[in-house]
Amino acid sequence: PTPTSTPGPKASAAAGLRDGPPLATPGEHMQYKLTLQGVELATYNLGVGEVTELAGKQTIVVQGHAKVTGLAAFLATIDDRFTSWVDVTTGRSLRFQTDEYASGSKTDIEHAVVDLGARDGDTVPVMFHLNNTPAVPEPQKVSQPAVWDYNAFLLALRSWAGAPGSALALEVFRSRFLWHVDVTIHGKDKLVTALGELPALRIDGRTYKLDRKGGRDRESAERSFSMWISDDDGRVPLEIKATTDYGDLKMQIVDYQPGNGQRLGPPG
Repeated sequence: PTPTSTPGPKASAAAGLRDGPPLATPGEHMQYKLTLQGVELATYNLGVGEVTELAGKQTIVVQGHAKVTGLAAFLATIDDRFTSWVDVTTGRSLRFQTDEYASGSKTDIEHAVVDLGARDGDTVPVMFHLNNTPAVPEPQKVSQPAVWDYNAFLLALRSWAGAPGSALALEVFRSRFLWHVDVTIHGKDKLVTALGELPALRIDGRTYKLDRKGGRDRESAERSFSMWISDDDGRVPLEIKATTDYGDLKMQIVDYQPGNGQRLGPPG
């Protein structure tokens, strides 16, 4: 979708997404249904775990889990997990681990570890292996001062504050691959969800895949998406609409549990 407001100048990731505790609460849980071209495909659960230590730093564990549902199970196997260890002080991910079925396969599982905390200059270590084969390095060149993974990116957008037209250019890992992502605040909206009609902030974006050297992957088409985040103290991601290689994908919230711990970061 094309924003109706005029975007302002692009800001750096560091300027728009400030360092600070992530907007997340231990025990917080969100459940979504995924539909492709209007057909229910899978469920997606996003859960926030407890604070734990990683490499001497305090982190919050955030995990996304996609699982195929209904008749779609006859066409594809989806039982994929995306786990992040997010620094509770900065809100940036230190480690991103993915375990997912290879595209078009019902047997092969791809495993990747993106060691964001071990970044060396413009290089982020990535290790990949298929099934039980030995892991091989696939180092990724980056250009941004802050690089995100998908889970940390969602948390950061929850606390992004700005006027309509505010824009950011980011680099985000999805699985073991890096994507360039441009996001723009479209403005305030209202959204009808399974939880009722809610005030929301709409963010529009476009994204394209990068190669290992950090350049644009010319074989990957540009994609667009829109995201709605509740415009209240909870700042809950409510819905995402995106274009994919297989058609229009929609992720809609169906359940939200606020958690039972102390929220780590305030909105904005």
